[in-house]
Amino acid sequence: MITRMAFVAQPTRNMAAAKRFYGEVLGLKADFAAPHGKWAEFVTPDGATVALDAFSPEISDKARAYLSLESDDIVADVARLKAAGATVARDTWTNRDTAGGEICHMAVLKDPDDNSVVLHQIVPGRQGH
Repeated sequence: MITRMAFVAQPTRNMAAAKRFYGEVLGLKADFAAPHGKWAEFVTPDGATVALDAFSPEISDKARAYLSLESDDIVADVARLKAAGATVARDTWTNRDTAGGEICHMAVLKDPDDNSVVLHQIVPGRQGH
């Protein structure tokens, strides 16, 4: 039986740059680094693990998964991350339902290996949240 998410892995060809991005730019807490330097883990404020994987970066050449991080102020976070040197691939936009109601706000960053990192802000009061 599956009980929870173990981690989200982001492939990297440059571990030092990836560790700087996830630790210093995004501000995630470093949790583990393998002594051989090909695996590192960071933890989100709610305890989810983001793993940086230098064992198998070829995965990113075939299909890209992406990491989505929840924000409580996406506009301020995008401005802060731009100022810290993050590449913004798509600035903040609003997803709407078929009636035009707001669902969420999103923006897309790129890490040093061109992996997408989505910032997501759920609309307050949205059904189911």
